[in-house]
Amino acid sequence: MKLTTHGTQRVGWRILVVGILLAVMLNAIPTGTVSASLTSYEIFSLQIHLPEGARIEYLRLYYYDSNPSMDSIAWITTYDGAGNFSDLINVSSFGSAGYGQALSAYFAHVVDNEAATYVLNWRPRVFDSSMRLMGMRVAYRLPDGAGGWAANYSYLHVAGCTFTPVSSQVEWRYPGGGGVYATSWDHFLPFLRK
Repeated sequence: MKLTTHGTQRVGWRILVVGILLAVMLNAIPTGTVSASLTSYEIFSLQIHLPEGARIEYLRLYYYDSNPSMDSIAWITTYDGAGNFSDLINVSSFGSAGYGQALSAYFAHVVDNEAATYVLNWRPRVFDSSMRLMGMRVAYRLPDGAGGWAANYSYLHVAGCTFTPVSSQVEWRYPGGGGVYATSWDHFLPFLRK
């Protein structure tokens, strides 16, 4: 190898270019989930459409919860289009045994699609795969036409992967074992801000 100024400069530029490429790649490739930025208000939601006049009676949450110190919560919210909202009912995951389901208390709400929009919500409270949303099921009864309600329930089933994050800095991930969980995408933000 000749030690000339011209040759040293080429090697120097090559080292600089390789260093820059490595720095970019290490910052762009996600190396895991980031848990530090999750706050208690991170919510995943899904607008639902129920038959007009149906009576909602139960909300069932299907989940995976292996976190012994935190539980997730699911609920139904109505929005009236004028900035007002009302939370109808909620149900929480519980324990840390893994896969489970929880049923809300009974409540009766008659669907009025003209006056309100209906939204399912889920708040995981943790940012890792120890808390996953498998899905939800809304149980409702249809009017029987004689002023009462049908004897059998009808159901609206929704998969966890159909929910979208409310925050623009949160996304869901699929762990391969069912359900979705919350994670941050802060590792991409430096490149998105450029």
